[in-house]
Amino acid sequence: MPDTVRLRFRLDRASRDIAVADFAEAGLDAFEETDDGLVVYVPADVWADDASPARGVARDLIATGTPPPDEEPVADQNWNALWEASIEPVAVGPFVVAPTWAEPANLGGRTLLRVDPKMAFGTGHHATTRLCLHLMTSRIPSGGRVLDVGTGTGLLAIAALARGAASAVGVDIDPWSVENARETAELNGVADRFEVRDGSADDVPETGFDLVLANIIRPVLQPMLPALVARAAPGAPIILSGLLVTERDRFVDALAGAGVRLIDEAAEGDWWGCAGVSV
Repeated sequence: MPDTVRLRFRLDRASRDIAVADFAEAGLDAFEETDDGLVVYVPADVWADDASPARGVARDLIATGTPPPDEEPVADQNWNALWEASIEPVAVGPFVVAPTWAEPANLGGRTLLRVDPKMAFGTGHHATTRLCLHLMTSRIPSGGRVLDVGTGTGLLAIAALARGAASAVGVDIDPWSVENARETAELNGVADRFEVRDGSADDVPETGFDLVLANIIRPVLQPMLPALVARAAPGAPIILSGLLVTERDRFVDALAGAGVRLIDEAAEGDWWGCAGVSV
């Protein structure tokens, strides 16, 4: 009997990230984005159990209008090896992001950042991460303090440290991300300057950060704006991503309501990010 079932869901881009998070919470960790959706690999015994959390996520998707997935049994394979082979070095502005098992062919003067992702978000392969790196590069405070909310792998904070920031605090509500970010800090030699905590912006008592970063989907990010502004130093840049282009106007209004002036913005595909300062 095959040990794995391949599920092909037809999903739009915004729904894919949410689905990945939900399936990861259900204990799955093998995904593949396609042009029109998401492929999820599920152990055959888990998929056969109608009471499994993975089945529950699939039912929730279908209940919201997603077509039932195409199901295909898959023969036993070395899934870790296949997954690792899919994570290649990626150049983003002055950075090259690469896992430890892949050696970039040519850095071209860029700063190498090592990330071995587990279930945490932030490998440089997603447009929202690239937008953050693009918007923050010219705004990294030399000798300053950085706050990275929803830190994922820790990539954004570590990039800031690699380009001149003195210290960073990263927070995430996901225990996998907290562990992964700490390991990423060790890989890049910045563990003594990067403190990773379990929690959200509300769990950071410090204020006066010289750069604030958050790459989080809009329904979570928008209510968080006052907390982010409260922790930024006056005039400090606040870099935000995880937003769809279609959400841009609504979010700009929310920024104004939170006392943030938009100073820069960028888009890639369906995704949008921005830089602002408190006013």
